[in-house]
This record gives sequence, C-alpha cells and structure tokens, in this order.
Amino acid sequence: MIFPRLPITRRALILLRCRSGNFGLMTALAIIPLMIALGIAVDFAAALNRKAAMQNAADAAALAAAVEPAGGEETAALNFLDAHLGSITANNPEAPDWEHQITVARDSVAVEIDENHSTAIMHMFGFKTIPISVFAKAARTSGRNSACILILEPGKADALKIVNANSVTSECGFQVNSSHAQRAFYIENQGKFSAPSIAVHGGSKLSGKVISPSPVDGSPTVPDPLAGMAEPVARTAACTSQSLKTINSDGKTSIGPGVYCGGLTVNASDDVTLKPGIYTFRGGALTLNTSAKVIGKDVLFYFEDQQSPLMLNGAAILQISAPTTGEHAGILMFQGRKAKDSNVQFRVNTSAGSFYNGAIYLPYAVIDWNVSGSLNAESSYTTLIAKVLNLYVSGTAFFHKPTEAGGAFVPAALSDGAGVRLVE
Repeated sequence: MIFPRLPITRRALILLRCRSGNFGLMTALAIIPLMIALGIAVDFAAALNRKAAMQNAADAAALAAAVEPAGGEETAALNFLDAHLGSITANNPEAPDWEHQITVARDSVAVEIDENHSTAIMHMFGFKTIPISVFAKAARTSGRNSACILILEPGKADALKIVNANSVTSECGFQVNSSHAQRAFYIENQGKFSAPSIAVHGGSKLSGKVISPSPVDGSPTVPDPLAGMAEPVARTAACTSQSLKTINSDGKTSIGPGVYCGGLTVNASDDVTLKPGIYTFRGGALTLNTSAKVIGKDVLFYFEDQQSPLMLNGAAILQISAPTTGEHAGILMFQGRKAKDSNVQFRVNTSAGSFYNGAIYLPYAVIDWNVSGSLNAESSYTTLIAKVLNLYVSGTAFFHKPTEAGGAFVPAALSDGAGVRLVE
C-alpha cells in the first residue's frame, strides 16, 4: 500500500484502519509487555538467588568474626565477604559492587550488606538495578554455660516462678525459653535478689520489690545443651531390687548404688551416707523422709522414666556432689528420655547447710523447690536445667558459677571453649 504526498500522521491512521497485516502489527505490539513481564521474572529470580548467596555469606561472616579475638573481627568478616561475594579490583573489574557495615559489640558481631544488583533485561526498560539488603548477627557465648538456671518449657505461663521472702543470689544468669507473652517469668520479690542477667523469650511479670537487672523480654531461646548426652544406665540393666525398697533406721546408715525398680524410700533419723556410684530409679520415686543429713560424693541420680521422680520430704540436709570423671562427669541428676513429653512432678525440700555440686538435669520435670535455711552456700558450682521451676525461698539460695576448684563439677557440654550462634 502506497500513500503518496500524505502527511506521516495521516499515513499512520490509514495503516491502523487497514485490516490487511493487522495481525502482524498487533502481535508486535503485544510482544512488548510480554518481554517486560519476562524481564521482570528473570531479573527478580536472579536477584532472589543473589540475596540468598548474600545472606549465607553474611551469616558465615558474622560467625567467623565472632570467634576472632578482640580487634580482629572486622578484618575476618571482610576477608570472608570478599572471598565469597567478590569485590571490584584491578584483576576483577566486573565483580558485584556491594557495600557493608560491620558492628562489633562486647558479645556480638553484626554484618549488613547492601547491593544494587544489575538487571539483565529490565535495564532496557529503564530499571538498571534492584536493591538488595541482608543482615546477620552472631552472639558470642562464654567458655562456660552462661545460665545457672535454664528453663526449657516452650510456651506456658510461670515457666519460672520465684517467690522470694528472703534472699536469692546467682553468680550466673537465668534463661527462660517460654514464649508466654505476659508471664513466662513471674517473681514475687520481698527480699534480696541478685543475678547478672535474666533472659526471657516471652514476657515477665514482676511483683513486690524491684529486681536488678530487669528481665530482658523477647530474648532468643537457648537449646538444651545436654540433649545429646547418652543415658547413664542401659534400660535393660538388671534390677538390684525388684520392688519398692524401704530403709528404716534410727542410727547412722549407708546406701549403695544400683537399679531400684519400684523406687527407694528412706526413713531415717540419723545421718545417711550414699556410697559412690549411679543410683537408678525405675518405675518408682526416690523418697527421702528424714530430717537427718544425707551425704554423698561421686554420686549420680538417674530417674529413668515418668514414674520416677525425686521426693525430698521433711527437712533433710543434702550435701551431695557429682562424679568428676567418666562420660557423665559433673552430672548430679539425670532424667531419662522415657519421660519425654511428660510433666513429672518433683518436690525438693532442703534445709540449712544443703548443697548440690554439679548439674541437675531434669528436662521434663516440674520442680517445686522449697528452700529454708541456706542452700548452696558451700557449693563449688550448681546449675539446673528443668522444664518448669517453682522456687520458694524463705531462707537464702545461692547458685555459684564454677570456682577453680569447682571446675571438676562442670559437665563437658557446659564447659567447652567459647562458641558462637546466630541470633538474627
């Protein structure tokens, strides 16, 4: 079709009205948005892949920096980012152009990366780059377990409840994993309370006197550090006694280790000595009905199943210490995996002069602990890992971090060298 001597605009109108060849024209016009959509899909997919690579690099750089000695964090992080993301140099002028910020604090290292990711197709339509930002933060952990009290309950109210009428002193922190928004941690404080830190995943409810420091709500959870530890006695181990064993004594007596099927009850009015070894309780509780002194060195209490709690009645004075050698060195009490998904009720009443050297590991236990007199004043180290703890103090309760002499009572899983973990 020829349009002699017609203006260009007139020719265009005639061409648009012409039916012949319209299919080709419309197809050509339709290709434009299709190309734009394809370009968006391709470029955004590439940007998402790049962001994933940047996030992995940021995570790893934060972890690598956090294990460095003071002063070397920024260099370690930057070297890692250069190696894994590439940087523009004379030998590599086409590498991605990214910016970073590394923030070093006493107990953490944060890495932020920003990049304007170049597009492959969208630049033809005026979109030359897609902005990408990632962030990672690694927390440093001390060489020893940072919490004397670790509460594992994931969601209920009053996972840690403290009613303090006198004095609670801890040389290491409290950690509460419950996500309950209002009162994962609840305290009624009418006396003296001292601890270096109180980390609560959910929210706290405070009543009575102000405590210092204040709980840090919204803190990250801490995994069970002993979750992978083997049980101290095989479930197929033969019973030392086939049914509940009861010991009644008016004078000094001693008890030996073994597998107490059906449990063990001690009624005594004089000193009771626990011989060294592992005391396994299967299908029955360890019950102490006594106001006497119970002494044991190199002892481990193993509560094998959900039918086997600890019941300390009366006003017994307990002075017990964990083994210092072997696979379970430092473990004073261990709750078996058969109690998993249970809420096993433990009752602990202790009187003046009682102390526990070692780790009390009861991850499925709901513990009611009543303290009269002094608790742990003479201990070298005590830590408690439990599902729920209700601590009622009318005397004085101490939780000591390890002394030089008390290092033998710290399980290896709680005393390994400094470590790091991602928190953001």
